[in-house]
Parts: sequence; C-alpha cells; structure tokens
Amino acid sequence: MITAFKNTICLWTVASLWLTGLAEVSAQDTAPPPGFSPSAPPEPGLSSGSLSEKKPGFLQRYGTTASSGSNSIQGAGLEDSVFDETPASPPPARLTPTVRPASNYSNGGYVPSEHPPQFVTSNVWVPRVWLKAEALCWWTKDSPLPVPLVTTGTTGIIGVPDTTVVIGNENINLPTRGGGRFTLGFALDQEAGWALESNYFFLGTATVSIGASADGSPVSSPLFVPYYNVATGHEDSTYIASPGDYAGTAVVTLQNFVQGAEANLLGNLATSEMWRWDGLAGFRYLNLHETMTFTTDSPNVPPHAPAYFQTFDRFDAQNNFYGGQFGVRGSYDNTFIFVNGTARLALGGTVEGVTTSGALYSTFGSAAGGYLTQPSNLGSTSQVQFAVIPSLDLNFGIHLGSHAALVVGYSFLYVSSVARPGSQIDHNINPSQSPLAFGNQPASNQASPALVLHDNDFWLQGLTFAIDLRF
Repeated sequence: MITAFKNTICLWTVASLWLTGLAEVSAQDTAPPPGFSPSAPPEPGLSSGSLSEKKPGFLQRYGTTASSGSNSIQGAGLEDSVFDETPASPPPARLTPTVRPASNYSNGGYVPSEHPPQFVTSNVWVPRVWLKAEALCWWTKDSPLPVPLVTTGTTGIIGVPDTTVVIGNENINLPTRGGGRFTLGFALDQEAGWALESNYFFLGTATVSIGASADGSPVSSPLFVPYYNVATGHEDSTYIASPGDYAGTAVVTLQNFVQGAEANLLGNLATSEMWRWDGLAGFRYLNLHETMTFTTDSPNVPPHAPAYFQTFDRFDAQNNFYGGQFGVRGSYDNTFIFVNGTARLALGGTVEGVTTSGALYSTFGSAAGGYLTQPSNLGSTSQVQFAVIPSLDLNFGIHLGSHAALVVGYSFLYVSSVARPGSQIDHNINPSQSPLAFGNQPASNQASPALVLHDNDFWLQGLTFAIDLRF
C-alpha cells in the first residue's frame, strides 16, 4: 500500500516537470508586442503618473488611466494604437485663459468647481470717453390763456347771450420744433466703474400769433376787450373796432424758448454679460422763458378825421430750476446693437420771475399801460417754488464699428411748477387808472389788475436722432 502511494507521487512530480518545460518552450516561440524589449527599461510615457508626459496620442483615448510606477495600462477597450509610436501634432503652446484643466480634471475625471462664478465678465468693450450729438424733434405743453381777451357781439360783455369770445379762454398750441443736445462723458478708472457725464440741450424759439380784425365798415363786426370792472362790480368791455367809426386789429403773440443742462457722477452697480447697470447722482438746470404780447391798433375810418390808437401789453415769464437729481441707467450692448434707458428724478426749486410792461399811444395822448397792464401791475415780481422734474430717455443704436453708432430715441421731461405768461393776466381791472383806454369811469382806489404769480406745470417730449462716438 505504501509502495503504491509513493509510485503515484513520483508520477505526478514527473508530469508537472514535463508540463512546466513545455510551457517555457511555447512562451519562447510567441512574438512579443510591438515596442516590447525584456532588457529595455520601461518607456517614460508609461511609467510616469503625469498625463502631460504621455506619448503623443495617449490622451486621445477617452477613459484611459496610467498607473504610476508600473509598466501596465488599464482601461476599457485598449487597442494597439495606444502604443503607436507615430508622432502626433504637438500640444498648443498655451491654453485659453478660461480653460483650466489642472483645476477641473483629476486622474482623467472632471471635477466641478467648488465655487462657480456668479457673474461672467462682459464681452462688450467699455469706452473711456464718449461724445454724443443729438438732433431733437420735440413738442411741448400748450401755453394757457385762461381769460377772454377779444370778444364780439352787441356789447362784447361776458355773460351777454350774443357775446362770442374770439381770442382767449383757450390754450395756445406750440408747434413741434427742432433743437439739439450734446453729451460728453469720460471714465475715471480703467474699468469705467466711475464716470462723469454732462449734457446741454436747447429747443429753438417757437413763435405763435393769433389775431382778429375788423375793417370798420358799417357792416363789419365790432371787436371788444372784455374785463370785470372792479369800480362797478360788473362785467364790462371797451371797443377795439367800431363799425363806421374805426377799424380794429388785435394780435396775441407767444414766444417760447427752453434749454437745460445737467452734470452727473455715474457708478457701476452691476455688470453681467452684455448688461450693465449704473446709478447716477448730480445737478440739473432748466430754463423756460416765455413772452406773451397783446397788441391792438384802432385807426379811424372815413369820413372821420385820420387818427390812430395803439396799445401793447407784455407779460414776460422767466423760470430757472436748480436742483439735485439721482437716477439709474440700464444698457444692453452687443457687437451689432445696443439699447439703453435712463430714468432720473430731480428735486429743487424754480425761481419764477414775471415782468409786465405796457403803453398806450394815440392822437389824443399816451399813457402807462395798455388794456391788460395798468400802473397797478406794471413792474416785476418773483418767487421760489419747490419743484420736481422726473425725466426719461430711451435709446436704440446700431454700431458702425468700434467707435461710432447711429441712435434713435425718445425723451420725456416734466416740471411740476413754472410761471407761464397767460396765467398772469388779471381779468379784474380798475378802468379809472386809464381814461384814454376805458373812457370816463367811476373813481376807485382798488389796485387792479394785480401782479400776483400763478403756477402751472410744463412738459416736453419727442424723438432724438444722434451719432454716438466712443473712444
């Protein structure tokens, strides 16, 4: 029994030695893989743990990894092309600044940034200096004329059924007109985080005339100046034209001029890709100057002896607003177009000043004051009223390159308190101050008309057409 077991051990030992020798002979007959040499040291590209030192073409294989300090490559679906010694194109000399493989890749896997950026730097070039010249096509609020100036009818007295108001009790329409606005701005730092900007605008003087006339023939209509007679306590009137006696012409002329300026400090509030928000604070000035003149001419007609009778009354209103303002500006800008809007609110005071003048010239003599102005209201007066000015500018522009753009826009501006000339006319008159104008009237010591300032509001708005230069 023991002898049989020993014989079995010997047979297994001889078989194992024979199989081992056969395996060594088969291994020597197998061709090695390309580039393999048992006596050569491992290739640098396969023994280093740095991906940047791999053989050209190595990183073209998605999902492969290299084991540092080993001659083996581990990965899914490796092919012989990984070990191809054909030189590949050299890597780029530098990376794009926004691409950071070293911080986002670890062992071939993407690692999200721990603190992703909240805002992307704007791709729009920020100018250091900008100039803007605008052509304005604006219109303004009508000028009020709340009292009757010229009437016709049997007596021309307000309240009589056949009396018709020819001039007055209306608003005088001001025409659309042109003007200009010029803007200059410059940045105070390299990123244009802070900037100074100023502008000046004006509208051309608008002149409007309203008239009425009668030729004085027996069949012509009479013309009157109506008023409230403070001496009698009743409505009354005086002739401008009387059929068969004298002709008459009455004309109301209004002149309107507007200008303004502002200077602001701008500070950047937020910037994202193609969007920018700025706050502003500064100073605003606005000037509204209006003059209303009422003139009459009443020459005798035949068979009466030649004679003349002329009057003029002038009301000149000068308004100057001074105040601080604040606001916000938002803009969208890309390579081709841009859109921006600016909203402001100014708080301050309007210095309102009114000057009245008038005179009567006739064949029979002259007098201070015409019809609407008398010694009681000739002169000047002024006051300061608190006022607010909200304003809005909207613009759409097309880039003509890096430094120029064509712009079309809309602007609106409102003033809460100004003095307008038509509102300063007092319908209450003491006619005893001027017998030449009103005839003999009961004496009265009442100071009428009076020079008392009355407030109105005012607005202007319209289209703008501009060329915008940036440097």
